[in-house]
Order: sequence, then structure tokens, then C-alpha cells
Amino acid sequence: MFACAHSKNGNLFALAASFSPMLEQTSPDTVVFSVAGLERLIGTPHQIASEICRQGAAMGMIQGSLAISHNPDTAVLIARNISGVTIVPSGQEAESLGDLPVEALSAAPEILETFERWGIRTLAALAALPEIGLSERCGEEGVRLRRLALGQTNRILRSSPPERRFEKRLELEYPIALLEPLLFVVSSILHELADSLYQHSLAANRMNLVLELEDGSRHQRVQEFAVPLREPQTLLKIAHLDLEAHPPRTSIVAVQIALNPAQPQTLQHALFVPSHPEPQKLQLALMRVAGLAGEQNVGSPLLLNTHRPDAFAMVPFLLSRPAAGPQPPGHPLRMAFRFFRPALQATVQIQRDRPVQLAALGIRGAVRTASGPWRSSGEWWTESRWARDEWDVDVSAGGVYRIYCVLESRNWFVEGMYD
Repeated sequence: MFACAHSKNGNLFALAASFSPMLEQTSPDTVVFSVAGLERLIGTPHQIASEICRQGAAMGMIQGSLAISHNPDTAVLIARNISGVTIVPSGQEAESLGDLPVEALSAAPEILETFERWGIRTLAALAALPEIGLSERCGEEGVRLRRLALGQTNRILRSSPPERRFEKRLELEYPIALLEPLLFVVSSILHELADSLYQHSLAANRMNLVLELEDGSRHQRVQEFAVPLREPQTLLKIAHLDLEAHPPRTSIVAVQIALNPAQPQTLQHALFVPSHPEPQKLQLALMRVAGLAGEQNVGSPLLLNTHRPDAFAMVPFLLSRPAAGPQPPGHPLRMAFRFFRPALQATVQIQRDRPVQLAALGIRGAVRTASGPWRSSGEWWTESRWARDEWDVDVSAGGVYRIYCVLESRNWFVEGMYD
């Protein structure tokens, strides 16, 4: 036996979950759930319906409809199209559905148009059609719609597990101003959340730490992990390093931590290959380097959507898994290019519109071969506009370099060298 609740307001999922773990949310305003076995706890179907209505009213659902039937699809159709409470006795599904319009079915527009041409207006008229003839003209979809009209479908509920949330908030008995007692509180929360992750065979790829301060403000820190983690000691050390670099400005009165669940990383060790560093320690290494070099200088370079040479931004480093399947054949060997940051100021002698002599910091010699120029320009509508001519030159002292001339100032620079 199944019950279907339909309402425009209220938490239908919570209402259904309070009566049965077997439930299906067919739409944001409709949920169907099993009430089998509740006869021994509550009583007759009328008493079950009365209890569901009472619980819904207590949860703030003022308007809505409820249907109880031995068929889940019948309960859904009646609850969505008939207001109030409807209880369908076993074997009377077709009679209860007969007056509903065919538009109540979730059918394709072309099939509904066919029914319109045939003069089929209600589910009773659809149920009266011969199954074989309907199958020949509308296929399996027509047979399915006829069985819906008869209340003869047989299926199980497509239950979706509730969303698992791994977060906890703890109000402190007194404000904390020092880092060590704060880490003691953070440690207890992280151990509890990490145990919950482990029980669900999950790890975390992001940690959201929110500190509620004494002045009413919030100090929030979000950490994205390069690899999923679930060791509480590692998570605590990450929080420790981040709070040392970004301490709150006043005392803390509450701590809230949320871990975003993800599938843990699996690593297969080879029998005769030396072990590599643990991937879980990568995040700690990145944070320690960021503390020395600055957060803006640690991460993965991301090419920007511009033609400006060497235009990139630093984004958090996230380890991507290699693509499955056969690997592509090896690429041909190419010369690597090493950028000088900043570019080296240079003095270039020009003869017949070609560079013949190059002098810069640590670089001096005649130009034996020069390829170019290649003119590039862009972003003329901003203050960072550029226009320059580029050359690749082979210097007699040794080395192949990329040089360029800024057209606006006619200054020369060495952008880098080829390895």
C-alpha cells in the first residue's frame, strides 16, 4: 500500500521520511511512499491518512492532497488531480481514475494529439481501448499509458538516498582568543566528521571553516584539497597552517566545519618499485610553500583568454586523474622555452631591418640567424594594451633567444631562451 502527498508548500520529503524509508520524490511538490505495515502501528487506511494529515499540518502544510492506493502510480495521479483525501480500495483503481482527463498522464504531446483526434478525453475512455490495437498504433508507450489508466502498473519505488551532510557547529562556553584552545575544539570536530566519512567510505575534497566572532561577524576560510582527504590529523594541520596565516581579528564564540564528500583516491603500489610520498601529504606541502612564497605564487598556472604573451593566472592546484583507455603515441621532441621574469632590457643593433647585434644582462654577441618579425597586439581598449614585434635569434656566444621590440617606446627586451 502506498500514499502520495501533493502540496505546494512544506517539506514533503521530511513528511514522507517520518512514516517510511521507502519513498520517491516524483516532483518538487509530490512524494509517494510506502505505508505497508503501518496498519499494525496506526490502524486502518483511514486512520493512516488521518495521521499523515495531522503530521503535515504540524509541519506547516496548510493546503494539499493525499491519496492512498495499492498502486503507487494510481496514488500519484489521484493526489495530483483530486483535492482532499482519497482512499482507493484494492481492485477499484480503474473506477477511481476513470474521470481524470488524459492530460493527467505524463505522455508525449504527439500521443496526446492522437488521443484528441480519436475522441479520447478521459482515462476511462483510454482504458476501454483494446490493448493490441493501441500497441499497433502507439507502441509500448501506448500500452504503458493504458495500464496507468487501469491502475495496473507494477513497479518499485525509485528511492533516492537522502543527501549526506558532513558538518557540525559547536557553540563555545566562553570566547576563545588564542590559537591553541581553538585548535583543540577544531580537532574534536574534525575527528567526528572524519569518522563519519570513513563509515560511508568517503573522503573530503573541500573544508569550509566558519568562526563566529564575538562582535557578531564571521571569519570564513575555505580550503580546496589537491587530493581527497579523510585523516583527521592531516585536516587539523591544514586548518592550523591556514589559521596561522589568516587569524581571526577577535575572540571566537562558535565554530562550524563542513566537509564536502568525495570518493577517496585509490593508489596501487607496485611490489618492486620504491614507495612514493603519500598523496595526502601534498596539501600540507603546498600550504607550507604558500607560507614561504605567498599564496598568490603557489598553485597551477591557468592560461587566460587573451593573445597577450605569457598571460596566465595562478589557481589552486587540483590533481586530475589520468584519462582511461590507451595512451596516445609519444609526441615529437620540442624545444622548451624558459621565460625571463621580468624580461631583460636589451640593446639591439639593426641593419637592413634585421637585428645583427644583441646585448643584455649576461647575454652579448652577434646575431647569426634571425627569424621574424612576428607582430602581435591587443587589448587596445584597456590600459594594458600592447603592440610589439618578436624575433627568434641565434647569438654567436651561444643560445637561442626570443627578443621583442615594443612599438610604442621602441625599447627592446629579451623575453626568454630556448633550452
